[in-house]
Amino acid sequence: MKRHLVRVLALAAAFLLTACAARLPSPEARRAPSTAESAGSAAPEAPEPAPPLAVSLGDRAELVEAGAEAPVFPVSDPAELPLLPGGYAVTVTDAGGGTVFAGESGELGGFLPAQNGGYAYEAAAGGTVYRFTVDCAFPVQLSLNAAARQGETVVLRALYADGVELSAESDLGFSPRFFFAGDGSQIALLPVRYTTPAGVYGLTVTAEDEVLTREIVVEQREFEVQYLEMDAATAEETALSAAANAEWEEKVEPLKAVADPVQYWENPFLQPVSGEITTQFGCIRYTNGDPTPSRHGGIDIAAKTGTDVLAANNGRVLFAERIQLTGNTVVIEHGYGLKSFYYHMDSLSVSAGDAVKKGDKIGEVGTTGYSTGPHLHFALAVNNVFVNPWTAFDSGV
Repeated sequence: MKRHLVRVLALAAAFLLTACAARLPSPEARRAPSTAESAGSAAPEAPEPAPPLAVSLGDRAELVEAGAEAPVFPVSDPAELPLLPGGYAVTVTDAGGGTVFAGESGELGGFLPAQNGGYAYEAAAGGTVYRFTVDCAFPVQLSLNAAARQGETVVLRALYADGVELSAESDLGFSPRFFFAGDGSQIALLPVRYTTPAGVYGLTVTAEDEVLTREIVVEQREFEVQYLEMDAATAEETALSAAANAEWEEKVEPLKAVADPVQYWENPFLQPVSGEITTQFGCIRYTNGDPTPSRHGGIDIAAKTGTDVLAANNGRVLFAERIQLTGNTVVIEHGYGLKSFYYHMDSLSVSAGDAVKKGDKIGEVGTTGYSTGPHLHFALAVNNVFVNPWTAFDSGV
């Protein structure tokens, strides 16, 4: 019995030794690894791929992979323009390769493309670059100053209107005409007559199949009242002369319809001569005790005879001639139907057809035509509607 127990214990010990030996590496396995084996075991692991960039496009989201071919995302509303998480440096270029935005991703909310078309976005952070393209196809959007005082000009700008036929009607008694501005937009000038009662007026713009409506608030302006004494003989030869008025109607009035399809002017406008303002725009006048048939359509600037008169802005001279009613007269087209008028000059320095720049001499102050003394009558008009020149001097049109 004791020997049997001894054999059992001996067999158990042998089994344990065998098991342990099987787990020990062989002498070959215990030798030092070769250089190649060491190099192989020390090789770095492959870097984790950059996570995709989440691009928010209004109500939808897209993922952009780093280094992948740039996907194209069509958007049909400015609210769908891409927004990105913070921490990225973003550059946006237009179809011509020009940079239209460069800044932080958190600033993208203030970026609005000027016109439709493709825009290439590049977002970079920590050496990782993501690229995608946004294809903008926005409907026409109308921008305007919705409030104007009597005698002011409402500037209409139709955005994303390149190649779109536009027409407009207003309750202001004037149908503005749109012109292509060269940046994907169209511009129209809507003058408010100084006799227009204060109130709310409708505007309708038709963009092919789309109709846009807006309201324009006309605000009251206070106009001065002036009493003049005019030499009876001068009045008979000018303002009261049928021949003088017929000459004006024949030579000057038709020019108001001219509208060059380009903007020559650069804001603001220049006051063409310095001096005392003797009559303001829109002034209600009485001459020799009788009311004049219309208000004063411009401003009168008193100055010495011979003082240089300067072009208020860039443009094309439509008329430079002496006529009975307004004496030596110059009319300049500044584009889109916006014109400046210069009356009563002593002499002229330009001719019809000349191109002038802002500040060029066009004549000298005088007292020709229907005038009580040396001064320049300066007026600004959109086609046949005279508008306040002071706004053009202060901030432009």
